Amino acid sequence: MFNVFRFSSNVFINIAKPNKFKLWKINGRKTVQTQSVEQLNENGKLIRKSFYKEPAFYRYFNQFLVENNLIKYVSDELKFHYQHKLDEFLEIDGIIAEENTNDDGFIALARSESLSLIEQLIQLQDQILNQACVDDHDINECSFEIRAGVGGKEASLFAQELYSLYLKFITFNGWQIRTNQEDFEQIELDDSSSLFTQTIEINGNGCYPLLRHEAGVHRVQRVPQTEKYGRIHTSTVSIAVIPVRHNLVTVKESDLKIEMKTSSGPGGQNVNRNLTCVRITHLPTGHTVESQETRFQYLNKEIALRKLKTLLNQIEYERLEREARQRKRSQVGIAARSDKIRTYNFPQNRITDHRLIGHNNNLHNIDGYMNGNECDKMRQIIDQLELLRHEELRRQLRDMLEKNFVKSSLL
Repeated sequence: MFNVFRFSSNVFINIAKPNKFKLWKINGRKTVQTQSVEQLNENGKLIRKSFYKEPAFYRYFNQFLVENNLIKYVSDELKFHYQHKLDEFLEIDGIIAEENTNDDGFIALARSESLSLIEQLIQLQDQILNQACVDDHDINECSFEIRAGVGGKEASLFAQELYSLYLKFITFNGWQIRTNQEDFEQIELDDSSSLFTQTIEINGNGCYPLLRHEAGVHRVQRVPQTEKYGRIHTSTVSIAVIPVRHNLVTVKESDLKIEMKTSSGPGGQNVNRNLTCVRITHLPTGHTVESQETRFQYLNKEIALRKLKTLLNQIEYERLEREARQRKRSQVGIAARSDKIRTYNFPQNRITDHRLIGHNNNLHNIDGYMNGNECDKMRQIIDQLELLRHEELRRQLRDMLEKNFVKSSLL
């Protein structure tokens, strides 16, 4: 598959290396690579036709971001800059198409500018993709829950071991931790105790974007301490990672409708004659608050603003809580033995991450890993998973763009 955007049925423009502008023309089974300005100009009609045929490229791109809940992670400045460059390209190209002149120098200059804008658009696409792929990059606090699943006492023992491992991994990354003792549950196993459920709050640079890859079912295969006949048992532990957000709502002054009126109730002549009561309406949501607690308008305005922010944050918090519950259910599933992201096979001294099939997904020295002596390898696994997530999102986006542009070019 070409690592490109398709702008028409037979023209591809490479974005894998934005600093090297390349164009392939598909001619039967032959693929001819061209880089010169002269050759690009020869294919200019096809490029221009595809842009004019579907100038709403950005509409498709924006639709993809919205569907994947990524639109808020692409800066408005970058989106505006892209649209501005696209409009500029169409304007210059329109001048070229309408110009009836024999001034070859002017035409060559305009075409050169047009091709330069195409290259800038390709580079901007790559910048937008980079921003779109790094979702939740600004969330540096998360709730991390470990819960024993299938396997009874053995699952609880393994949950405790994972808990100790992640405490060392948190220290390795320089993150901070707070334990919620009210979420701590223990069960007695002969002469030892084992963790059943533990929730911790982690704070630190990049903790959520990385630790979210640990969410899911972790499966262990070994002979339990409680096994009398040496049989290998399979147990599971589920992990859920939920981001913690502060300042959930940003209230813009342009989104507010502020009205002043006289206060009602007792309070003397100041109440009836002066506009001390403040009513604020949040236009995007329609929520309204009032304040007439004091005799001064500016104080009532401050109080009303605090009321509005509290109300909007509470509404947003409740919405996020619903999403968090859904995310948690999707992460941990039912903690079944077959529903796993990673397997810890002690008899074979092997840890297998099932999401890295074909990417050297096995680690050995399982005892050293579980003791926290190989946190660097653990970090390498997570970094690789984050890279694969970006690549998958890019692939989905390229497929969407090619599908839409192929369809439009055939109309």
